[in-house]
Amino acid sequence: MLLRRWSARILLSILLAGCSLYTDVSIAPNIFNPLQIDRGSDVQSMIRKSDYLRAIEFSEAIESRSRRSVQDLLALGTAELTAGRYDAARRHLRAALDLNPMHDTLTRIEWALSQLEYLSNNFEGSLDWAEAANSHGLTVKKWHLDYLAAVANLRVYRFSGLPSSQIAMKYTKPDVPRIDVRMNGRKTVNAVIDSGAVLSIASERLATELPIRKLGDFEGTFYGLLGEPINVRFGILDSLTLGDIVVENVPVAIMPDSKMRFLMNGRREFKIDFLLGANFLKEFRIDLDFPHDAVTFTRLTIKDRLPAADQNLFLQGFRPIVRGTINRRGWFVFILDTGSEITFLNETQLRNLPIDQIAPRIHGALLQGLGGSQKRGARVDNLEIGIDRWAGTFKSLPMYSSDQHESAAGIIGENFLKKFRVVIDFGRMRVDLIRGSEAAFAIPPSALIAKR
Repeated sequence: MLLRRWSARILLSILLAGCSLYTDVSIAPNIFNPLQIDRGSDVQSMIRKSDYLRAIEFSEAIESRSRRSVQDLLALGTAELTAGRYDAARRHLRAALDLNPMHDTLTRIEWALSQLEYLSNNFEGSLDWAEAANSHGLTVKKWHLDYLAAVANLRVYRFSGLPSSQIAMKYTKPDVPRIDVRMNGRKTVNAVIDSGAVLSIASERLATELPIRKLGDFEGTFYGLLGEPINVRFGILDSLTLGDIVVENVPVAIMPDSKMRFLMNGRREFKIDFLLGANFLKEFRIDLDFPHDAVTFTRLTIKDRLPAADQNLFLQGFRPIVRGTINRRGWFVFILDTGSEITFLNETQLRNLPIDQIAPRIHGALLQGLGGSQKRGARVDNLEIGIDRWAGTFKSLPMYSSDQHESAAGIIGENFLKKFRVVIDFGRMRVDLIRGSEAAFAIPPSALIAKR
């Protein structure tokens, strides 16, 4: 989780050939034996095995010890940070600092506190902790420090209008959800809902046309699906309107136009002007109603931010991850990426996954990511991934390569998500998958609006 790749990865991946192979996903109830969950024997090993909720259960025991352990407090604070339980995480991480930890542990605690304040939209506090970690030897990119300094005194995500709004959703090739949004009160743009992007992203052309206020002259580096570096600048949208919801002071990255274009079927060009990224989406409960081509955004208040006891949604590396099973074993975490057409496995984690096919096969499909990169690579066949109460058996799954710091087993993309009505609730920290006749008994988006 070091800041070597504070990245927009995974932004948008398009399968240009062999599409039918990767849309072959069969859905069944997610059945697994809880006794087969690979759990650690202590808090630190629980974190390594992504069993964050069980680690949090040990909070009282860790706090009551006569001699507290720095490493246990750090592990507990990390689990709470990942689970979105920021008050508890802040308390335990600061308690770890009070024990005068060794140098390497000190920087890990400071960086965790910086991430915590960032996710709380307290950029001034995030900057203070990032600078502390940097001064103690952790390499934090200068552009990230410059970005935090630029937004430190801004009141971002100022809401007005209605608390909830239902919007028509477009879902045609490429198969990623898109909605019309109004920017700076003057231009309507078709935007991709992209939970895999750490920050909302605007094309350079759009930033000039609006215009978008620039945040200094510094440049940052994002990384696309295939590891390609993409230089970006930063700015602030004066306002962004989603149906009846108005959000002022929205931070965005500004990306070159050439990096936001794709070729569909080898000929037709698909241009993207705007992406709604994770740091914006975390302010909402998002109901993606694929059967009815609609999405409902509901603003979260402080009272709404109460993680459920059975939460399965977490935040890691500034991106949402969802907990699930592979071949009925767990726990494993996946990047929740509404901006990816397809579901992937992380090739660097392959040997840690409960699959028989250790030697992947080569696939003939051409993958394309933001930045213009293209790749043909490896795949695994006949794999079951379980999320919430449902499991998808994939006839074939392509793979991507990640850096050594990413523990995600893979990416959950639209070829799985579109089988459901998907509710992503950053208040309860839950991803709920509603299927078939269940949808008739779920609360309709219009009722949510009327209720609030």
